[in-house]
Amino acid sequence: MIRVYFAVVLVFLLSGCSTTKPAVTEYKLSLKTLKHSTDSKGCIDKSLKVSQAFSSSSLMSLQMKYVLDGHKIYAFSQAQWNNSPNQEVSSQVVKALRDSKLFKNVQNSKSRSRGDLILEINIEDFMQYYSKDLDKSDASVEISFTLIDSISSEVIATKTFSAKKETSSPDASGGVKGLDAALTNVLEQGLDFLNKVCK
Repeated sequence: MIRVYFAVVLVFLLSGCSTTKPAVTEYKLSLKTLKHSTDSKGCIDKSLKVSQAFSSSSLMSLQMKYVLDGHKIYAFSQAQWNNSPNQEVSSQVVKALRDSKLFKNVQNSKSRSRGDLILEINIEDFMQYYSKDLDKSDASVEISFTLIDSISSEVIATKTFSAKKETSSPDASGGVKGLDAALTNVLEQGLDFLNKVCK
């Protein structure tokens, strides 16, 4: 009876090992220091509230996706985000704006403060694109900024920024580094735009 028990346990353990899924690697964005000018003083006495980014539902999940041949969308099986691109981009925008010192203070969407101005963000593209033969890939980021007066709800200024970077390697790791570089470029464009608006 004991032998049968041990045999059953052994079979169970071995079957468990054979069905173990491969490890999934989690990735996060890691932006470099932004290069931009902050010579305007027109918004230094105004508070800014950054709304949660608008985006497609796919950018609200942890799944890391890529595009093949311009139309077909797939998900990496052994790679995912540790935070959704929507949340990550929103937080990176807030951080960049706080570091810029363009405004009196910058709050995220969860803050109870109203803010003199509201910045709406629309993520129109945040994806790794593969060539048809899978030999190379590009990271593409496109984001729209809309600055709004919180009292009148009037749009003060709006503009779309985009950047495309060739990845260092045609895999998930290379894609993340490419998206880092492209997002850094887009945020630099966005800060320069707000710097001009605030003059």
